[in-house]
Amino acid sequence: MKKIFILLILVLLIPAPWVLADEIEEQIKNLDLKEIDDFIREFNREYGNFFPLSDFEDMVRSLRENRNIDFKSLFGGILRYVFREISANYKLLVKLITLSLICAVLKNLHHGFEKDNIGRMAHSVVLFVLIIIALQSFTIALETGKGAINRMVSFVQALMPTVFTLLAAVGGVASVRVFSPLIFIGITAASTWIKDIILPVIFFISVLSLVNNITDSFHVSQLTHLLRQLCVFLMGLFLSVFLGVMVIQGATAATVDGITIRTAKFASKNFVPIVGGIFSDALDAVVGYSLILKNAVGLIGLLILFLITLFPVVKILSIIFIYRLSAAIIQPVGENTIVKCLNDIGNSLTLIFISVASVAMMFFIAIAIVLVSGNLSMVLR
Repeated sequence: MKKIFILLILVLLIPAPWVLADEIEEQIKNLDLKEIDDFIREFNREYGNFFPLSDFEDMVRSLRENRNIDFKSLFGGILRYVFREISANYKLLVKLITLSLICAVLKNLHHGFEKDNIGRMAHSVVLFVLIIIALQSFTIALETGKGAINRMVSFVQALMPTVFTLLAAVGGVASVRVFSPLIFIGITAASTWIKDIILPVIFFISVLSLVNNITDSFHVSQLTHLLRQLCVFLMGLFLSVFLGVMVIQGATAATVDGITIRTAKFASKNFVPIVGGIFSDALDAVVGYSLILKNAVGLIGLLILFLITLFPVVKILSIIFIYRLSAAIIQPVGENTIVKCLNDIGNSLTLIFISVASVAMMFFIAIAIVLVSGNLSMVLR
């Protein structure tokens, strides 16, 4: 009788892998991925010519089936986008160099005559036109940075409910309670802090830098230097505090989850003989599959977040390159005022790049901490 009972249990357990595999497929289909897929379609409309993405469910399934990401196509798309942006900004380079040469000629003309008011006025007009063009391109970079931050925030808000659902499915209830408010408070704070405070301050810095360079009576170079340092310090402080709280709270929550599940497994095995052990082992298998799915969803989410950040950052870097190249070409002509203006604009654009990269890094590390927390609770159990 005992042998028959053991044989019956073995027969019941044999189809378990297929049942669990079907269960995980069903779990994928039951996930609410509409917002994420809408986001992917929007990404494909803008950047699909360079690196198109399939829908989220297909990407998760590809990762589970160990199908490799086409990195060759990814790098090729990035290079094509870089060349497109540099080509698009070629006209800006020509305008900056042409106006700088005109400024240099006019400056030499009115220096050659003591009372050449017309030459001095023409030089000032051309200089102001050049500054307006510089501010227009700077505004484009600023709007690109704001748009990138908005897209990152929208994507993380769409992704995290799915990740939290799967984290709870693997027993990370305490982790969900800790991370859910932290992530969404951090998202709101980061978007408000960077978009509404840091980026306007950067624009103000660029205007002050231009005014400082074109006038002899109004000097604010130390103020602009102080504001630049303050922006970098505040971004670093916000990033450090947020991620520090995430790490400490996440480690604590993962420990609580691990101990809780371990206690429940011990109780079921010892207080419910035979059936409790079978139930505990089956639960481990289901949780293991859910953990794989959670990690797959998280990794695909990190890849999409990387691509969301990459293309706007490349656009900003291409504009920075144009300004640096213009300053290098113009410097031999001897128009130091314009060279300083272009360098200061390049420095302000670099601050925009740092701002966008900081937000991306914060979200990237935060998602990674959530994923690691779920894995840590599994280890501790």
